[in-house]
Amino acid sequence: MTNDTVYIIGAGINQCITDYEGLNPPLTLNFFKTILKSTKYQSKEYVQKVNLVYEYIEKYWKMDKENLINRTFNLEECFTLIQLQLMEAIEENKEQEISYLLRINSALKIMFVQFLADFEEFINSSKLMRDFGKLIYQQKPNIITFNYDCNVERSIETASGLLNERKHNQYKWKYPLSYGVEFDQIVIDGIKVDQSYYQKNKLYDWKILKLHGSLNWFKYLPVDQKRNLQQNGKVVLTSEKWWLTEPENIDGLIIDPVIIPPVLYKNYNQELIWELWVKAKECLSQCKNLIVIGYSFPPTDFGIRKLLLESFENNSLEKLVIVNPDTTIVSKLKKLVHYDKPVLVCSDLSEFLHKV
Repeated sequence: MTNDTVYIIGAGINQCITDYEGLNPPLTLNFFKTILKSTKYQSKEYVQKVNLVYEYIEKYWKMDKENLINRTFNLEECFTLIQLQLMEAIEENKEQEISYLLRINSALKIMFVQFLADFEEFINSSKLMRDFGKLIYQQKPNIITFNYDCNVERSIETASGLLNERKHNQYKWKYPLSYGVEFDQIVIDGIKVDQSYYQKNKLYDWKILKLHGSLNWFKYLPVDQKRNLQQNGKVVLTSEKWWLTEPENIDGLIIDPVIIPPVLYKNYNQELIWELWVKAKECLSQCKNLIVIGYSFPPTDFGIRKLLLESFENNSLEKLVIVNPDTTIVSKLKKLVHYDKPVLVCSDLSEFLHKV
């Protein structure tokens, strides 16, 4: 399959992954329902680290942990309220309020990132994800995703096979070459390399464009340390994992996840993120076969609507496939891409893999 095929992948694809407690990767509407059922995240040490998040939610939504585990709570609303209050505090120069909100925002983001990352180790336990990885590795399409997790990457790695049977973590397919951009630094299994890595390794022609960032992308923060000043703003791709580390660091240098949190007012102005959106438009402008899996086009994400409307201004699709139990998105998507032919609709990943 050529690069005129594009997959758009949302969080719904991950629902075929299950951890050892029977939990699926969380969505924005069930994040707290899920994390509060995880034994690992109820440890005394962890609860102390994130208690300010639960206090904040109870203060404004009047929901304690019992409510959160039994009722729907929109994570996007929480991030958005913090965002709006932070903007207001900055405007009014309320330093104490700014510090308080930044701590809550950081704790919530760390909760979100860490919990999502935990599900990566269960990828190979899902036959559907393994089969999907094989399909993608065979087709080599471009992928546009709004997921922060690295589940698709892990499934492709497994499908590609090992370079050397004696080295269990060296795969034929190298994920650092898949993102469409070059990182300032790469840290894999504790080994650091700079951009010279790309002199020997060319970026793949088929890309995974993560428009909301990724759990394995980090940026050095501008803090008042000489070593950090030298690295300030550099973006790192790393396989390292952290647990209850505030803030995350590499060799003592402070780093922050490069992700666009689930807020109403999303900022895509970071250089790396902006570059990915440009590349996504290039891919979609040449796309003839569009496959959308597990993404429902929420009304708050107008960025993707704008992207599709502009990409298909002068481009006509030949085939549209939608994988989603919610069939209401069919008419929405057909309008966005100006498609008037029959659509292949599959209720889940299993049906899609069977039909392709």
